[in-house]
Amino acid sequence: MTNTTQRPVVQVPDEIGNKYRFVVVAGKRCEQLQHGAYPKIEVVVPVNRLGQPQEAPKLASFWAQVSVKEVEEGRIAFEEHEVQTLDYTTEVPISVE
Repeated sequence: MTNTTQRPVVQVPDEIGNKYRFVVVAGKRCEQLQHGAYPKIEVVVPVNRLGQPQEAPKLASFWAQVSVKEVEEGRIAFEEHEVQTLDYTTEVPISVE
């Protein structure tokens, strides 16, 4: 039996730049949501069989989808750290005798 459901294509915002940074930002945001941060988009928390809202830590895939949507919509601010390259090379004369 094959699974015919397809995942939607993620749209990487121009300010993010690349897929790697998108995944890192969405992952950090997902972690924040799982620890109780308030979502920046309207969400409906899934309920269990008894009609009670499920606990946030048990909803990892739900919060991952919320974080991806927030990043896609450009609602998450992030800082791009400057990478400094240090040149520690020194020139040493080599004598061949």
